[in-house]
Amino acid sequence: MVIRHHIYKVDQRVLIRSRDGGPFMPPSEGAKGALGVIAPQLFQEWAGTFLEREPDVPPEYYVTIDNGITETISEDWLEPAPPGSPPPPEESHPWPT
Repeated sequence: MVIRHHIYKVDQRVLIRSRDGGPFMPPSEGAKGALGVIAPQLFQEWAGTFLEREPDVPPEYYVTIDNGITETISEDWLEPAPPGSPPPPEESHPWPT
């Protein structure tokens, strides 16, 4: 059993899988198959405390989908956006840059 760490970075373009993402923190039905951007994260690792993530539980991310909605989604539901994907709409960055 391994503690998994975040692999995606803030502002990274991602594709939300349509299926086969596992049971942890799936996206809403409307977000499946959509492109999004990793939003600033407020999650902590909490290593060594009772809040530490269970082994083999994937990290979660705030993802701002191109429709402007931000969801918490498990890493297993995400993959890097394919080459040639359109850039995110400007309004998909509701946080200060």
